[in-house]
Amino acid sequence: MTRLLILLFAIVGFAVGGSNVVEKTLPNGVTLIVKETKGKGIVSAVIFFKGGQYGEKLKGETHLLLTLLIKGSKNYPSSYDVSLPFESQGGYIYTSSGDDFSELGFSTRAEKLEEALKVVRDVIENPLLKEEDIEREKKNTLVAIRSKRERGMEFAMEHMRKLTYRGTPYETTPLGTEESVSAVSREDLLRRLEELRKGGNIVVSLVGDIHKGKALKLLEETFYNLKPGVMSIEEKDNPITKEEVVRVKREGTQATILCALNAPQKGTADYYSFKVLTSALGDGMTSKLFVELREKKGYAYATYAFYPTKLSSPRLFAYIGTSPEKKENALEDLLRVVRNPKLTEEDIELAKNKIVGDFLLDHQTRLRQAWYLGFYEVMGLGWETDKSYPERIRKVSLKDVEKSVEKYINKYHCVVVEP
Repeated sequence: MTRLLILLFAIVGFAVGGSNVVEKTLPNGVTLIVKETKGKGIVSAVIFFKGGQYGEKLKGETHLLLTLLIKGSKNYPSSYDVSLPFESQGGYIYTSSGDDFSELGFSTRAEKLEEALKVVRDVIENPLLKEEDIEREKKNTLVAIRSKRERGMEFAMEHMRKLTYRGTPYETTPLGTEESVSAVSREDLLRRLEELRKGGNIVVSLVGDIHKGKALKLLEETFYNLKPGVMSIEEKDNPITKEEVVRVKREGTQATILCALNAPQKGTADYYSFKVLTSALGDGMTSKLFVELREKKGYAYATYAFYPTKLSSPRLFAYIGTSPEKKENALEDLLRVVRNPKLTEEDIELAKNKIVGDFLLDHQTRLRQAWYLGFYEVMGLGWETDKSYPERIRKVSLKDVEKSVEKYINKYHCVVVEP
């Protein structure tokens, strides 16, 4: 495995942020990050908007807005017109919305970057937000909200959000609720657009086979006209202080168990230790949860762990799907393994190798390289984290992980979905 990682690093090491990255902040606050690469003439970019669910007056309005941005603008009046300059070159344009930020990204040929940025500028500055498009996308969102409840894990996470993120912007998914989405108006979307597209809220990350000076010039021309300002976001810890288990009835033949435990804030030394812990606990068939709960106990249809990077309320989540008659023992043993994983040096090395290998492999496309640079910047960690992340992971020791478990893994919130 170590030799494989060395080979991977040699092949795709150039993909990770480094000295060929330049950064510039425009007078209006927009942050530009450009990395020049050498290849077959591809360029990708991601425009990040700080905020996500923060400051929403109606839950789901940000997701709805981002979806509608690429449905038509003043000079590109339909989704066909918006997509054509990208798809005609074999590329694409997309939008997405999450808890802490939203994004608009694209890939195209390098010689078409100027044309692509004209589209991007127009959809940000002059979206049409037509009433018929709004009503259609509201209906699509309502269908998506309802369909999530058909999947055990997502149904459990919906209830987990209400429990562990109570009183925070994360209390619902970025899709919002049926009630809030139904109430969103065009005026709400225009207000939200004004809140998001202030210069200090925006990070633009571009990676491609184009001279970085030329790319910076084109980006400056695209974003210089945005108004200055920044959304006020207060980052809070909101730790779990009281153990709770919520039980939810749902038709089906499987029980779903999802537990949340306290975790360290992003960027700290413990943050990297917890990334290794999470991998050792629940990443693949060699992980502790898989071995202990599926192989030895025979509980699980599936089991894993994840530790998302958030601005506030950091949590480690552990999941298991099992049969209803085994759910109580499965819940007890799930918590036992997470609280006392009994990791070895070999477990830690394997977990670190998985993380670094996945990280390097995920940097093979220019779009993902651009995404990582912008993600670390918009999350307040700095784009340089893209370069230092593998080394920070490699430095984590078994003792570091054990100390982090002792420090954070105490109180829990659990949701049990049962027939």
